[in-house]
Amino acid sequence: MSALVVAEFLKFRTTRSWIGFLLAAVALTAIAAAGTVGSARNDQLGTMALSRDIVSSSVFTAFVAFLIGIMSVTTEWRHGTVTRTFLVTPRRGRVLIAKELWIALLATVLAALAIILVLAIAVTWLAVEGSSLGLDGGVAGFVGRIVIASVLWGMLGVGVGAVVQSQTPALVGAIIWILLVEALITALLGLVDLEVVGEYLPGRALSSFDGTVDGGLTMWAAGAVSLAWVVALGFLGYARMSRQDVT
Repeated sequence: MSALVVAEFLKFRTTRSWIGFLLAAVALTAIAAAGTVGSARNDQLGTMALSRDIVSSSVFTAFVAFLIGIMSVTTEWRHGTVTRTFLVTPRRGRVLIAKELWIALLATVLAALAIILVLAIAVTWLAVEGSSLGLDGGVAGFVGRIVIASVLWGMLGVGVGAVVQSQTPALVGAIIWILLVEALITALLGLVDLEVVGEYLPGRALSSFDGTVDGGLTMWAAGAVSLAWVVALGFLGYARMSRQDVT
């Protein structure tokens, strides 16, 4: 299994897309962190609430991991390398698991780098303002939630890619679903007082888990729902992959 995970790393490294993803993650995180610190009022400086808002700037890497997860699967079909992949590893479930493990490792690294970048910007900026970044157990726990959420986002992307397989529909459809469709479904459910059902959609559940959405599911419930979506899409993706003739 370790050889398959290393192979996924080599596939990612040998494409130019990783540079764009890394630059996007860094740029979005830096802009969000600078905007959060720069717009803070004087009475917010040094508070735990501000520290949490600053740390939450790193959640953009979770969406980047989601997109990379989709592409890690769909690129195989787009460039026809899936045939060679399955010839080398006929047990297709192992291929999918390797992709899940690889994206989990990558998402962890991306989240860690984003958090380091956010803290570096915040500490420097606040020092110039004559303040400091407040840190406690609650903020540390929030950091952990963001890292785990990034991993779940990435693994969810692998599942989406395995189910859809066509790259453009998978990417465009996933982005529209997360940014628009889920909000629309939740709003429509609200008309019949069932908006709570919308909190169980994958994007909403993950946003509740990482703390970027208030008033949704509790942390533990959101985590359980998010994991259920990852497992469900993974099984659906495996079911589709295992029945395909890719010769």
